[in-house]
Amino acid sequence: MRRTKWYSAASLIFLTVLASCRDGLVTQSGSPTFAAPVVAPASMASAPQGRPSLSLSGGLPDSTSADFSVGPNGGVFLLGNHAVVFPAGSVCDPATSTYGRGTWDDACTPISKSVLVHAEVRRKNGVTSIDFSPALRFVPSSNPSSWVWVLMYSPDAKAAGSDLSPFNIYFTPSAAAAPIDETASDATLRTYVDTFSGISIRRIKHFSMYESGYGLTSGKSCDPGAEECP
Repeated sequence: MRRTKWYSAASLIFLTVLASCRDGLVTQSGSPTFAAPVVAPASMASAPQGRPSLSLSGGLPDSTSADFSVGPNGGVFLLGNHAVVFPAGSVCDPATSTYGRGTWDDACTPISKSVLVHAEVRRKNGVTSIDFSPALRFVPSSNPSSWVWVLMYSPDAKAAGSDLSPFNIYFTPSAAAAPIDETASDATLRTYVDTFSGISIRRIKHFSMYESGYGLTSGKSCDPGAEECP
């Protein structure tokens, strides 16, 4: 089954949405390693107009599952302490759209009926991840209010200083693969961090065709065009 996982990790929780590969895959403790993002996370004050604004207060179990149905009208879906936001007309019809690396910005026909999505939220070895299925691609747009956004709650961000890198959102192609910093090819995929509410938010263009994850730590980025990169 095609799935997409998002990692979040910090000393307690941090967020990441991968987009560029890394050398180190998994530490001896089983935690993925992450390279510094090409476009560093920024304060929420720098986020584009049109981004969603939600209140995520935490308090729910670190691990949970959620099923939701997203249709032509989009919607806001809570995933434990986290959330994903779909504007109307933002999901490509998986029956007719192209899919895979290099196709994320291809034009597509939006869905005309609802699609059932399953999400697994897990916390292991200091890393919080959200694993989505099935694989989906989202309608390209230059308007931030039309983008799909993922929001992840990270209480440690409330005490963050100027270094917001521990709260970045990365994407990874598989549980054992190195994380990816997608800002290497697209700066609109930058993560924004609200140090008042402890929320990281980022645009996403797809639910990957692979199991995938989110997280952050040191490591070496690889060329996004390399064979081992998704």
